[in-house]
Amino acid sequence: MKTDYTDTYTTTIRNAQRMTACDLFHLMFINYPRPVLFLLQLRNQLIKPLGLQTGDSFTELIQEQNEKYVIFGKPDKHLTFQVQLKCDTPNILTQCQTIQITTSVQFHNTLGKVYFFFIRPFHCMICRILLKRAARNWENKK
Repeated sequence: MKTDYTDTYTTTIRNAQRMTACDLFHLMFINYPRPVLFLLQLRNQLIKPLGLQTGDSFTELIQEQNEKYVIFGKPDKHLTFQVQLKCDTPNILTQCQTIQITTSVQFHNTLGKVYFFFIRPFHCMICRILLKRAARNWENKK
């Protein structure tokens, strides 16, 4: 996919059991914190009149998955987005594991660009929050 925008956020989990990409997906995209859920619902209400697609569960958008990564995304007439969650092999010596989320977006028209212009600040904030929250929840898991 040709990309017009991409970002990557990375963090490290420490002294925890190995996290798989499916674990990371579940922690980030199944159980949202309430403020994130509110923002997603608000976005859906605002973009519905513009004809932009909303409402699919991220689980329905999974294209590939294995222990190291999950890739999901969706094309529509305005833009195509793809998200990759990646969990590196844990370092046995440091007892650390790197986890990351990468988002790629390809714009198909002006409405796609305008939509993402307004969504981008929230996207960046939410990705950081969800990744750190997933790491914290995994490290605190008993």
